[in-house]
Amino acid sequence: MSEPVGVPMLPLELERAIFEVAAYEEPLCVPRLMLVAWRVKKWVERYLYRILLFSDDPPGLHGIYAYPYNAPEPDDDILLYTHITSLPVDLLQSSVRHLCVGEYDELAQFLLSTCTSVEDFWGSPSGQIDRLARLPLKRLHCSPLDVFGPKPVDFSHSLFSHVTHLEIFERHMTVDLPSWSGLASIPHLTHLAFDEANFLSIAADLLRMCAFLHVMIYTRPSETSPVPVVSEDLRQDSRFVVMLCDEYIKDWQMGALTGVDFWSRAEDFVGKRRTGQVDRLQYVIEEDASMCLP
Repeated sequence: MSEPVGVPMLPLELERAIFEVAAYEEPLCVPRLMLVAWRVKKWVERYLYRILLFSDDPPGLHGIYAYPYNAPEPDDDILLYTHITSLPVDLLQSSVRHLCVGEYDELAQFLLSTCTSVEDFWGSPSGQIDRLARLPLKRLHCSPLDVFGPKPVDFSHSLFSHVTHLEIFERHMTVDLPSWSGLASIPHLTHLAFDEANFLSIAADLLRMCAFLHVMIYTRPSETSPVPVVSEDLRQDSRFVVMLCDEYIKDWQMGALTGVDFWSRAEDFVGKRRTGQVDRLQYVIEEDASMCLP
C-alpha cells in the first residue's frame, strides 16, 4: 500500500536538516522549497531573509527588483515596504544577517531598528550611530564621517567592538594621520579597505600602527588609470593590495552568499605573496569576472 501524499519518509530531524542545508547553500531555491509543505516553509523561510539588499545601483540578485521580491515597477517599492513591515518581528530579528541599504529612508529606519542580528552592514545612514551600535556587526561598509556626523569619529566607540572587516567610503577629502590613527584602537580589526586615493599617503603609517591587520585594500574601478604608484614601504608590505573592482554591490552579494568576495581574494593574494607564488612587489589584483554574480 502506498504512503499517503505528504507523509514524511524520513525522521523529521533528518528531513529538517536536509531542507535547511539546501536552503542555506542555494537560497534562490527557498521560494520553491517553501511550497513543499507547511513544515518545510516554517523551517526554511528564515533563509529567505538572511540577505537583504535595497539598492538599484545596480539592482542585484537580492535587490528590490529581483529575488526574493518581484517589484518590476518603481511604484512597487510601496508594496515592498508593506511586505517587509508585515513580517513577524521575530522572523526579521532572527533571520537577517547581511543588510545593504542604499538610502536611509523609512524602510531603512525600520530595518535598522528591527533586524537586531545583522553582522554585515553596507550603508552610511547619517547620524545613526546609536542604532548601528546596537547591532553585533563584524563587517561594516560605511562612511564613518556620515555615520558619526556631526560628531567626530570615535573608533573606540562600541560600534566597532566586534568589527573585523571595515571598508571606508570617503571621497574627495583631505586625509591626515591624526584623524584616522584611531583605527588602531579597534580591538578585532583584521581587514581594512578604502576607496579614497588620498588614504595612500597615510597607508604605510596605518599598517605600522595596526600591526594586527592581515589585509589592507585600496579599491578602485578598473577603468581608472593609471594604477597608482605607491611608496616603497607599501610595496614592501605584503599586506597591502590594490583591488580593481567595478561591481561593488555584486561583490558584496557574492560574499554574503558564498564567502568569496574581494576580502577573500585579497587574503589569497597576500598568502601567495608571502610564499613566493607571486612577485612580492606585485600589489595589484585584477577583477575576476568569474567571481561576480550574473
